[in-house]
Amino acid sequence: MPRSWTVLTAALVLLVSAEGSAQAVRPADDANTGGGMPMIAGAADPLMAPKAVAGRVCPTKEFTVGDGWGADRGRRKHRGIDLSAPRGTGIFAVEAGRINRTKKQANGALQIVLRGASGSKYYYGHMDHVFIKGGQRVKAGEVIGTMGDTGSPGAVHLHFEYWKSGRESDAINPARFVKRHCKGSYAQ
Repeated sequence: MPRSWTVLTAALVLLVSAEGSAQAVRPADDANTGGGMPMIAGAADPLMAPKAVAGRVCPTKEFTVGDGWGADRGRRKHRGIDLSAPRGTGIFAVEAGRINRTKKQANGALQIVLRGASGSKYYYGHMDHVFIKGGQRVKAGEVIGTMGDTGSPGAVHLHFEYWKSGRESDAINPARFVKRHCKGSYAQ
């Protein structure tokens, strides 16, 4: 078992949802028949953060860009960017800071809001697992969840928003942030 799984399992045994319920987390076994994420021989560790660029880290890795800023959502417009990767791919704190909140939305989507040391906030949605809780301090590149499709069954992706001013009503297009901090992490 890779050392990162051992450390992750020991440190993050409980996942906390908005209702306060907990789920056990365990890594895949050597035969890839257990729970958790299967490891592919020779593959990069899916929970190892990409390299930091200017003190910030890409929110995930090895992804493709899906719906972007302004995509039609019926009576509203998309206020983020969708980053698609295999289920279980790590989702990372983009900068050091404090978790503002974690919760389960009405549609079942697991969400995280991180307030970075810069004062900006970052919204993450649709994870399968959340490894942190509100009020917790995190480091840039720390695994805070895994890629999933909660609230959007069948569409495994991370919905990522960038609230540069720190005010949730002031979301800005995160495409520039992703291009700058995710070099080499995605296919265009």
